[in-house]
Amino acid sequence: MFNKYRINKGSNGQNPDSRSLSILSGSAELKGEIKIEDDFRIDGNVHGDIYSGGKVVIGIEGCVKGKIVGKSVEVIGKILGDVIVSDVVVLRASCYYEGQITARNIEIEAGASFFGNCRMEEDEILEDAKTSILPMVENE
Repeated sequence: MFNKYRINKGSNGQNPDSRSLSILSGSAELKGEIKIEDDFRIDGNVHGDIYSGGKVVIGIEGCVKGKIVGKSVEVIGKILGDVIVSDVVVLRASCYYEGQITARNIEIEAGASFFGNCRMEEDEILEDAKTSILPMVENE
């Protein structure tokens, strides 16, 4: 159900093994709250809130019904819920999104379905969201 891959961060000074990517496979369905420190790709179904210290990617067959709080979100599949991120939300052409987006930046490709509102917030507000995630993830 879950796979974990290491992400090579290249020459930015970080240890390449310090970040990882967890994947929820397409045949999986998860109900409940998810707290994860690293990047997370969802190809299955999640019914609940996600708190991530990294990037969350909703794959083409992925569906999230709940709130996502994290660093960044890329939506290729479907989200029904609010997203609060400290960096960028990317809505790809194939995505379907219903909810409130709060982010520093937003990118919407032609063809994306977006039903809701978007708020581009000040750095301080987004930083508060970011710092409130990490203790939640680390305390588990």
